[in-house]
Amino acid sequence: MAEKDAAKPEKKGSGILKILLLLIGGLILVGGSIGATLLLTGALNKGAASGEEHAAAAPAHGAEAPAHGGINAAMPIPLRGPPIYLPIDPAFVVNFEDQGMLRYLQIGLTVMARNQQIIDAVNQSMPQIRNDLILLFSNQKMEVLNSLNGKEKLRMQALAQIQGILTREIGIPGIEAVYFTAFVLQ
Repeated sequence: MAEKDAAKPEKKGSGILKILLLLIGGLILVGGSIGATLLLTGALNKGAASGEEHAAAAPAHGAEAPAHGGINAAMPIPLRGPPIYLPIDPAFVVNFEDQGMLRYLQIGLTVMARNQQIIDAVNQSMPQIRNDLILLFSNQKMEVLNSLNGKEKLRMQALAQIQGILTREIGIPGIEAVYFTAFVLQ
């Protein structure tokens, strides 16, 4: 009889232990599901990312606030998301002199950003962007433009020109890439 009584408390203890383990496992499972959901939806990153975005959107210490009224520099501009492409129309047609001959260059461009506010800023700054790109394109040499490296260098210079204008206007470069959609030398 003593042996039967001794076995009963062990069963009660192991039953309580199993219930506790199931409850703890359930809490971990629910907590993990909530955490995974928050992580995948980006809700966990909003606190850290908004600080980075705010720092990226605000001008550097001592820099002037943008004179441009379209985007408030204090407003954070998220720089993540799907790419948004904006063709710069019409295509650029410029002439340049090469070894005493008049040459023509036609370039179609598309810019890529990840935020509609950046695309809107590009549209608002389009006269400046077109002016600077026309000056850049008309100052080229035929032997440079005939090579793949020369074209890539020109593409990077066009990106730098646009980013420079946007940095002056809204405080951040904004545009991630520039793509040629047409490139004709004559």
